Amino acid sequence: MRENRNFVFRVMLIHVITYIVCGIIFSALFNYEELFQLGNTKYFMHPYDSSSAYIGMIVQIFRGLIFGFILLLLKDSMLKTRHGWLKLWALIVVIGIFNTPGPAPCSIEGIIYTQLPLELHLKGAPEILIQTLLFSFLVANPIKFKGNMDFINKNKIPFISACVSGVMFSLSGIILALIINADMMAGMTDIGAFIIMFGAIAGIYFICKWYRKTSFKLKHIIFLLFCYTVLAIAPTLYNYLTGSVFASLLTLVINIVPVFILFAINFKKTTSESK
Repeated sequence: MRENRNFVFRVMLIHVITYIVCGIIFSALFNYEELFQLGNTKYFMHPYDSSSAYIGMIVQIFRGLIFGFILLLLKDSMLKTRHGWLKLWALIVVIGIFNTPGPAPCSIEGIIYTQLPLELHLKGAPEILIQTLLFSFLVANPIKFKGNMDFINKNKIPFISACVSGVMFSLSGIILALIINADMMAGMTDIGAFIIMFGAIAGIYFICKWYRKTSFKLKHIIFLLFCYTVLAIAPTLYNYLTGSVFASLLTLVINIVPVFILFAINFKKTTSESK
């Protein structure tokens, strides 16, 4: 009973934290205040600054408890199996997001049968997918700090590099906007640009892990070329192909700096380990 009680409480806590954190991040990224007023959405959703937004945070405690109790049924049969978190996330995504019985936002039924703008479905999906992904992973993989110290130490530099790349990606966009006198907020509504950025962050993480492990002679050149491709070439091509206001060859110049910063972070660590 004690184990089940702790499990339910942990699930509830994970749900509340991931829900609020992802809500704050994505509401800022996709400007939910304007999104909730788009087309027929204003008749479907309460205003962004209404009392419902604050009541909703409290309600998440009860939703989290419901998740906890129902997941007790899957704790041994699914969550403790190999890739249990992925199985749980797939179940949530299919039944709870895309293939819901009713026409919910971001669902197949919602896109077909409601008059909600397609933009609402597209901009609402990233938050739901990432929040449920984090929820599923953390529920199925309890954090044990002592047991995870080796994992943290091995992935510290790649993780720091990924975070740095994300910050530098955004900063370079701000610098470019100032140089070419473009609206900085124009990119906030571009879903494709965020996909390019998240892809670059993920790519940087994995290339750093490879770089730190391999003894390949040309690894320095490959590392630099890969970083420059995802941080400079990819966003430049995307901006020109989509006719973005940020379409400029200056991106290829500005993003040289983040590439060498990442190289300095990783090269220093690699050389010190090889001694």
